[in-house]
Amino acid sequence: MPTVTIDNQAFAAEVDETILQVAARNGVWIPTLCYHAALEPYASCRLCMVEIDRGGWWQMVTACNYPVRRDVTVRVESERAIRARRGVMRLLLARAPESPELRALASRLGVTQTDFPTVTEAEGNCILCGLCVRACEERIGTAAISLTGRGVERKVSAPFGEPSEECILCGSCAAVCPVGTIRLEVHGDEWELVPFGKKGPAQRCAACGAVLTAELVREALARRGPAAVQGILAGEELCARCKRKKLVGQLLAAGGSGAPSAPSER
Repeated sequence: MPTVTIDNQAFAAEVDETILQVAARNGVWIPTLCYHAALEPYASCRLCMVEIDRGGWWQMVTACNYPVRRDVTVRVESERAIRARRGVMRLLLARAPESPELRALASRLGVTQTDFPTVTEAEGNCILCGLCVRACEERIGTAAISLTGRGVERKVSAPFGEPSEECILCGSCAAVCPVGTIRLEVHGDEWELVPFGKKGPAQRCAACGAVLTAELVREALARRGPAAVQGILAGEELCARCKRKKLVGQLLAAGGSGAPSAPSER
């Protein structure tokens, strides 16, 4: 079993685990935007840059896709690694200067502004991380969206910029989007996937028939990942009210006739 030493702390690792996985499991924070546990590492955002000891010299690598196969020494908080991550964040802020999610992460990294000019206003705050494209292709198997164009014109789009017939309106792309560019909105009895313009009948609560809100679908997808998609599309998801009723019923059944205690928050 290899050992990963991160900033002078030694942690056991499984063979072929990534540096990011080892760090996350042991409470060491390495920032990232294009990583999602349900998807294959992509290393497009370059925000997880760290240094590794090559025996006399230090190499910059992306932690999300660097496999651990032998003992390795890593520096996360070195001056060089911090400078690299802050540089990447300044570039990302130039791409999406109004994103509250990105600004919050930038603040945590010690970056308050960017010296680079804003390069595009297309698709709101899209940072081209590719998470939405990969979720659609790898986990849903539809490939309804893709990265198109070059340079400052590069963006995520459905074919020919029109609502895709392949899109099943599952909301997975919205669930994994780290900066809120893609949204699943509810308009009466209809869902709309913004900015792709795909519309369709909203899914309803399996118990009471109420339209499921975008927030509930997003929470389910974020909590259970792509595994939640089939349940939502099959009409097995419950609205927030019915979930609470189900929880109370379970608590009453477990506690007999006594009043249930409130569930603890985590």
